Amino acid sequence: MKLPWFRMAGIIPVPSSVIGWLILSAGIVYSVYLFIKIDSKSHSVSDTLINFVFNLLLNAAVYFLIGFLTSRNSRLPS
Repeated sequence: MKLPWFRMAGIIPVPSSVIGWLILSAGIVYSVYLFIKIDSKSHSVSDTLINFVFNLLLNAAVYFLIGFLTSRNSRLPS
């Protein structure tokens, strides 16, 4: 039995189990940690945002990939 961790609301994966919520909250906590770490070493707002946005996009890509692969209606051939 395959338990779906996410359900797709359009193209956005929404958590539908405890594991899905843990993945989402871990991603948010990691993004906040990265922002604080980057902000402590940068000298201007643009330095902070340029480095943070790149890391945020990578974090979101991993979340979307996990959400798509573990959703109930993912359409990958098996």
